[in-house]
Amino acid sequence: MQKLLLLVLLFPVVLFAQNSKGFEIKANIVGLKDGTQVTLKSGSVGKQVATASSINGKFILKGKLETADIFQLSFSGSTDMADIFIDNETLTISGDISNVKGFQYTGSETEADYLEFKSLLDPYKEKLNNLAAQINQEKDPTKRNPLMKDFNDLKQQVLSVGADFMKRKPSSAVSPFVLYALNPLMEGGVPQMESYFVNFTGNARKGPYASVIDNAINESKLGAVGTMALDFTQKDTNGKPVSLTSFRGKYVLLDFWASWCGPCRQENPNVVRAYNKYKTKNFTVLGISLDQERSRWLDAIKADGLTWTHLSDLQYWNNAVALMYKIHSIPANMLIDPTGKIVGKNLRGPELNEMLKSIFKD
Repeated sequence: MQKLLLLVLLFPVVLFAQNSKGFEIKANIVGLKDGTQVTLKSGSVGKQVATASSINGKFILKGKLETADIFQLSFSGSTDMADIFIDNETLTISGDISNVKGFQYTGSETEADYLEFKSLLDPYKEKLNNLAAQINQEKDPTKRNPLMKDFNDLKQQVLSVGADFMKRKPSSAVSPFVLYALNPLMEGGVPQMESYFVNFTGNARKGPYASVIDNAINESKLGAVGTMALDFTQKDTNGKPVSLTSFRGKYVLLDFWASWCGPCRQENPNVVRAYNKYKTKNFTVLGISLDQERSRWLDAIKADGLTWTHLSDLQYWNNAVALMYKIHSIPANMLIDPTGKIVGKNLRGPELNEMLKSIFKD
């Protein structure tokens, strides 16, 4: 039985108004002792961004940021920190040092967006965590299943609230954070995340959360059918550099394998048959080996009768082409058409023959 992890949604405290000259944080905190060192650090990389000393409960932090991000505002002598989500904007903070979580933040429309989101989502957090705790403790399926249904129903409500927020505020800097925070609850994976992200504009396309989301979307499409194959150059068995684009104009089966890979060696006879059958019809194979030892690589090529072009940098799983295409297991292959577009993926056994048969009308 799989244990249901407690759901903890962590939200930054606030965002604030745009200032092209940089950010400025002005604070007036009751009970803050003179000389207290106040530090602002990046939550993502832990880099100190600004620091100041308090006088009469007041301090000012200034600086210039590359993009908006979550930052931690800490106070010497205290373990309490305030999480704030800032850009090059002006923010005013007020409150009591004995209640850091109760600080008040004013000065931006973006802050209002965040506070709205927080007010919408906060009521669900405790309910979800309580349900998760009950589910983890309950061993009786007849009692656990109804709890799971309640949890999933509540999860769908959270996703609905988040989706409505992102739809209403497609250019808000808060929206990519909302998408990032709620993505673990989404069952549709990267495609579902992309369905929201494509509608984002302006500030919603900037910052670390937008960057993580954009990278995840791009990586999910890497090597996907219908996308253009990424070009590369690697040395062949004679040490000559060979590029993928040098095969442009042909159908190319980009075949990832290794001499030490049993399933690869078992599949090789099928690839040999396909190559021999269609090599005169504008088709070839380009082998990418994840070998480490040159002699074993060459011996396997000869033993299996692999008479097409072979490339390798003999770096095992760190083969540059395998890393480029995010290859995590072998055998793996991609069928690339004469224009460089990927038209098939992981075609093995009869699937490869049927694909080539449909292409060449054999």
